[in-house]
Amino acid sequence: MKDFINDITTGLEALNNNSLKGDKNWTNAIKKAIIKVAKKYDLIVNCKLNGEEDEYIENKEWLYDIIVYTNKNGIFDEVYLVGESEWNPYLQEIEDDFLKIIFARAEIRLMVFQVSNDIYDEYKNRLIEIIEKSNSCIKGDKYLFAIYNTSTEKFKVEQYVKE
Repeated sequence: MKDFINDITTGLEALNNNSLKGDKNWTNAIKKAIIKVAKKYDLIVNCKLNGEEDEYIENKEWLYDIIVYTNKNGIFDEVYLVGESEWNPYLQEIEDDFLKIIFARAEIRLMVFQVSNDIYDEYKNRLIEIIEKSNSCIKGDKYLFAIYNTSTEKFKVEQYVKE
């Protein structure tokens, strides 16, 4: 699992080398980066990707913006990642999407959002506060925050593990 998390982090941070404009383009690039990692591990992905076809993608959103899992005998066997993205820069909008993933039983929960330098720590710390106060989160639960800093125009991926 450590390699999977490192590969997701590397794939998302590699997007910093692109000159993408617009939320939809960023969202598709993020999903494609995750799909690339899922293929490496022979996993299945549920996400909406503008009609693109791929044997590893079930082209639909189901519960979350993206889910990475194994499907043995026609059932979800193991959920590796669930993810939500919220490009609206308001904390309440980000929290609303984040609250969806804290209930997920997945190896990793990914939250993608954007903030400026001056509120970066405030937003990240608020999500950590939710994790630590929620009885739905279990010690050892892993979270990835993929935070696009609008001041630096760069993604930074940070891992947090519930204490």
